[in-house]
Amino acid sequence: MRLLSGQRAFVLQRLGALVMLAYLAGGALWLAFGPAPTFSRWQGWSAQPLAAVALLVLTAAVLGHAWVGLRDVALDYVRPLALRLAALGAVAVLLAGLAAWTTLIVFSHLFAIV
Repeated sequence: MRLLSGQRAFVLQRLGALVMLAYLAGGALWLAFGPAPTFSRWQGWSAQPLAAVALLVLTAAVLGHAWVGLRDVALDYVRPLALRLAALGAVAVLLAGLAAWTTLIVFSHLFAIV
């Protein structure tokens, strides 16, 4: 638990928030001033290598942010140690599954795997 405790967890969560804010601002600008969004444009954009990297960085930021937040809630409010470990394990498995699923989707768009 020491790997992401204290200041490291604080910095990870704040960096994740900055990445998400930058992505949100860029997306809002693209929606406001870019061409009308369509599924084919989104699919074409997500098939570009730089966009795939941006999506994976966003995914890492969201999942890291979620891990720190949920871990802190579990450490603060889940009292029996066995229940706390089970909750943290379940959250870790869920977030790892979401990371794998998102990575699979991004790579399937990037390499045009149907």
